[in-house]
Amino acid sequence: MEEHELNKNFIDEGTPFQPKRPQFLTVLCILTFISTGMDILSGFPKLFGGPMSAEQMEDQKLELAKSIDQLRELNMESMAVMIEKLERMLDGLNAQFYASTSVALVVLMAGLSAAILMWMGRKIGFHVYIAYSLISAMQVYLFVTPSDIPSIVVILNLLVSGLFIFMYSRNLKWLH
Repeated sequence: MEEHELNKNFIDEGTPFQPKRPQFLTVLCILTFISTGMDILSGFPKLFGGPMSAEQMEDQKLELAKSIDQLRELNMESMAVMIEKLERMLDGLNAQFYASTSVALVVLMAGLSAAILMWMGRKIGFHVYIAYSLISAMQVYLFVTPSDIPSIVVILNLLVSGLFIFMYSRNLKWLH
């Protein structure tokens, strides 16, 4: 009986047996592959393209200023303030373009690696994914003054990250 229990996880003379990957885990990993993969693929050309020029920044500021004026006309002061913070955040990220883009790409590669590890059934992938989620939500603080970051940006990032961590955690029993 004991020998049978010891061997139930092995097939054909010691080959480890891994049950089929749960469909939910497969869907989550594919979503992560698509999201991180597309961000990585778009990040490298962006990195080599460099920061926005002064002219591009001015055009962006003009568009944001129009939005801010429209929001104020509609008595939506809190939304106008959020857009102003977003504008300052984008200025800060553009000023630190190479550092912020490089860090973002490294963090994205960690997220992709985490999904690959979970796809392969490795529990360490889940732990790497937690670190990736928290770092990706907070990495903007490395390059931008906290007062210039709209709270909603961080809150939404943490909510989405928390949701994915929760969904991935439903598959921990399959991971080894």
